[in-house]
Amino acid sequence: MAEKEFEGDDPMEFVAHRFPVPPGVDIDAEMARCFIEEFALMGMPKEKVFHIFSSRFFAGTHAVLEARGEAFIRGLIDGVYGPARALEVQ
Repeated sequence: MAEKEFEGDDPMEFVAHRFPVPPGVDIDAEMARCFIEEFALMGMPKEKVFHIFSSRFFAGTHAVLEARGEAFIRGLIDGVYGPARALEVQ
């Protein structure tokens, strides 16, 4: 917790902004893929990435999961990481 009270006009306050995108751009897919690529570059396993989308604690990623569904998110994850491979039994 900060040592002082928060101020209403604090210049360091987080503020979200929307911006226009050209018609036909799937902004949910672009944003989700960007998150997934960042997590992949950090070395995070696929299932942990999906867990982040599943957790209500992560509002941005969870909103995309709620809007588009599990299959959509898993498809994006597979697009970044590659599809799951079957284990070969010898």
